[in-house]
Amino acid sequence: MSKSIHLPGLNGLRAIAALSVMWSHTFQDTFGDWGTEGFKLPVVADGVTMFFVISGFLITYLLLNEQERSQTVSIPKFYMRRILRIWPIYYAYMAIALIITHTWNDPNIWYYIFFGANIPFIVTAGIWPIVHYWSIGVEEQFYLFWPWLVKASHGKTRRLLAGAIALCAVWLVCKWGIYLVWGTTTAYRFFAVTRFDCMMLGAIGAILYFTQSGWFNRLLGNRTLGVICLLALFFSQPWANIIPAPVRTQAIALLALVCIMSQLHDPIINLENKVCDFVGKISYGIYVIHPLLIFLLSGLYRSMEIDLSNGLATALIYVIITLATILLAWLSYRFFESPFLRLKSRFAIVHSQNSMKE
Repeated sequence: MSKSIHLPGLNGLRAIAALSVMWSHTFQDTFGDWGTEGFKLPVVADGVTMFFVISGFLITYLLLNEQERSQTVSIPKFYMRRILRIWPIYYAYMAIALIITHTWNDPNIWYYIFFGANIPFIVTAGIWPIVHYWSIGVEEQFYLFWPWLVKASHGKTRRLLAGAIALCAVWLVCKWGIYLVWGTTTAYRFFAVTRFDCMMLGAIGAILYFTQSGWFNRLLGNRTLGVICLLALFFSQPWANIIPAPVRTQAIALLALVCIMSQLHDPIINLENKVCDFVGKISYGIYVIHPLLIFLLSGLYRSMEIDLSNGLATALIYVIITLATILLAWLSYRFFESPFLRLKSRFAIVHSQNSMKE
């Protein structure tokens, strides 16, 4: 069997994305009512965009390796791998959350069952305990067409690269055009929420990295540029809002791509360590389950009438939410998701390591 592929630092970037999303949601009214505001933490302005870029990069890189080794892409095996990775905890959390919050009779439930959660999110707020599923819907929709395009390229990476650039450009032009003419209408929200362009940017990076493009590796693999972009990404919450709305996510996505390339070369800030690896490995679970924990803990705090007027109490909330979410995500990964992941490996033509320890 060929050696497994491990892309160093990606789990570290996943960890940053997952923690940023969780911390930004902790004091949002969507999931919990604390009666106070949280801190202005130095977190990524849009951790979900980071996930999109990482997913687009990793999926494309693995598909290109599969095509190189087997001269084709097995679409059925690709979908089986995605099903076994995404579906188990997706449906398990959804069932538990809807039962606990008594929201199972919402008419929008069918969108969530069939991975169309971004559709009600575009028009309304969706079903609040699973409203964050919109991003998973976007990824699943991306998978409906992207592996077919990779397969249809027949290993001609220039053709695939041109197609990816064209799709990314069309998406951006449509979003800009609608914004300038009509403003933030439903049509604009469709392009803003359904971020195929961010996933495509990750795919473009994967193609250039796979083909060992000299200029691309020299530019985005630069150590100084890598540390600047990582810091800019991590502290993007204060400055992101000054960027025009139609290109805000693209700015975050580009920073994320530079950070990916930096980690794959010789980074000054190396995210390939045990802590980042552990958190990144369970990042999907962290993303899925954190809203319910925020809801339950905020309800407990209200029932106990705890005074949240001082900073120490607020800081404690962040600590408890973080530790509780990581613990539950690890338990889910270890005892619930792992059997599906072992089964998933049977459908892998190119094996990838989800952890530096594997």
